[in-house]
Amino acid sequence: MKANLFIMGCLLIISCFNVIAELNFYRDPFVEPTQTSCNEQKEILLKQIQAWRFKGLIQHKSHYYPQIWLYSENQWLAINQEVQSKVLFPWFLQSWQNHKIVWQANLTDYCHETIEWTMSLNES
Repeated sequence: MKANLFIMGCLLIISCFNVIAELNFYRDPFVEPTQTSCNEQKEILLKQIQAWRFKGLIQHKSHYYPQIWLYSENQWLAINQEVQSKVLFPWFLQSWQNHKIVWQANLTDYCHETIEWTMSLNES
């Protein structure tokens, strides 16, 4: 009984040391931080969405939302408002109007911001 209690105590102490070591590792000044600044995130996201150009749309009789066709560097992308595109993630269609599409993306949680970009439908 005493031996089991002693082993459990030793295991508890070892696990506490492991947790403390992991916390110290994350606070190590020589470990490069993984967070990207909010401004850098905005720049990256704007470059991502601005690479795409509106090429046209197809309105299906059976679907409420039209299918939007985008083009970027020999790559075609067909999307609609019902399904979020994995290629453009985290961008999604915020609104659709006759002459423009408004895209929106949420920045990471620590930024507490969203970013919007308007794509003109007159470009081809």
